[in-house]
Amino acid sequence: MNTPAKLPGFSTPRRRALTPGRRGYELPSFNSPASIKVGRMLESAYSNVGSASLEDGLPGDMVEGMTAAAVTSTTEEYDPPRVWFQRDEDRRQNEEFTRRVDEMVHELKRLIRDRKSEHTSQMAEWIERQSRMSTDMSALEKENSFILSALKEEHSEENNLSNSIASLQIKQKQSEQCADKLAEKKQALEAELARRQKAIAEKRQILDVQKTKNVPEIEFFKNQMGISISSEHKDMLTFVFTQISLSDPSRPFSISVDLSQREYSITKCTPALANIQSHVDWLNMSRDFFGFLKRIRRGFAEHYLNSTI
Repeated sequence: MNTPAKLPGFSTPRRRALTPGRRGYELPSFNSPASIKVGRMLESAYSNVGSASLEDGLPGDMVEGMTAAAVTSTTEEYDPPRVWFQRDEDRRQNEEFTRRVDEMVHELKRLIRDRKSEHTSQMAEWIERQSRMSTDMSALEKENSFILSALKEEHSEENNLSNSIASLQIKQKQSEQCADKLAEKKQALEAELARRQKAIAEKRQILDVQKTKNVPEIEFFKNQMGISISSEHKDMLTFVFTQISLSDPSRPFSISVDLSQREYSITKCTPALANIQSHVDWLNMSRDFFGFLKRIRRGFAEHYLNSTI
């Protein structure tokens, strides 16, 4: 059995020298030079004797010669070799060694049991901790997945809001530009309206002045010449002539003139004149409306005279 080195409370006992004289055993070693010399001689003698053992004894002359040679070869005091058979001491040392080995084994077993128990406890704790960590990791992964999903949705909403804000800013800018254009257009329209109102006021003033001049003429035409003017439709004037019939001065002779086009036209003539188109052509060529009315009145008078004959 190999004894572990440096164990507390354990030391290797001194090995007892083997009994000399037996085959297969080494001779004991001694400290003095003479003892060493005698030991070497004994080994040589033992090897020369052959099958004989030291227990049978050696020849006297050989022993005396070796003794004398050993004594004369050293200056030390001769110490004859002694062999100690310490069986009781060896037994005690063996028992002590066995006891210490048993104690060491028990201590090692106790340490192994304690280490095993500690290791088992640590392993159980580590497994429980690993289980908790796995559960926590699963929960954290779910929470992380939820957070990532929420962040993705928030990022999408943020992009949508950014796009909406950008679109609203563009629309706001366009609205501001449109508002500026509308303001400019409003100012232009107000200026145009003011200009037109001023022109209308000026025209109204001119018309009022002209009306003051036309009223006597109209009264003259109506009372003296028997001509009245009316308008049943837009761009349409109806001229009614009286004082033509001698028997019935109030008998009306009328003609309606269309003023909507550049070229005048007659829409109605009562009574009908045979040469009315020639009068219209003369009007469009000369643009003399007062001369045209005189020609029409003369035509109605001729028509009346022809109808009474």
